[in-house]
Amino acid sequence: MPEITKPRIPPLKRSEWTDEARDVFAVLEGPAAWENGPMYDSISILAQNPALTRPFLTYNKYLMMNSTVPHRERELVTLYVAWTCKSDYEWLSHVRESRKIGFTDAEIEAVKLGPDAPLWCVLDRTLLRTVDQMRDCYSIDDETWAALIAHYDHKQMMDLVFTIGNYIMFAAVLNGLRIPPEVGEGGAALAEKYGTP
Repeated sequence: MPEITKPRIPPLKRSEWTDEARDVFAVLEGPAAWENGPMYDSISILAQNPALTRPFLTYNKYLMMNSTVPHRERELVTLYVAWTCKSDYEWLSHVRESRKIGFTDAEIEAVKLGPDAPLWCVLDRTLLRTVDQMRDCYSIDDETWAALIAHYDHKQMMDLVFTIGNYIMFAAVLNGLRIPPEVGEGGAALAEKYGTP
């Protein structure tokens, strides 16, 4: 895949901010974004289709803020999706987030190796295998399901499956639109230290 340096659809200019676009800005960031614009260029790009993007971001807000799956486990599967789906944007965003919640450099490097990296516990391996199966086979085999259901209730299983599926889909959207990683919050340094897919 080519290096992504310029989006295929440019971010909205301030003069192009309609009320509908501002409503999109506010889904994740609240009233300040309605007034001042979003922190991330990706939102300003996606806001060009408010009828699509507003419900999509509302759905994402649930996965990020209200999911019943523990944060660490959500970040683990999201990192692995990002790496294996070759999404520079997702990878660097979630490397940043995973470090905030305590992922070590060794764990971030192990994500690149997948479920067979030696440092993973049984549950971590199962989560990574779930990503492989959903990404490659569009399903989860019975053995993996049984291992997961021993840890998660039905609501958590739905949250987990939707999280993995969402980030696989969003990796394709980001790559298809060629939305480059956000440069803020040390993006270049993160790319140099942790690489990109």
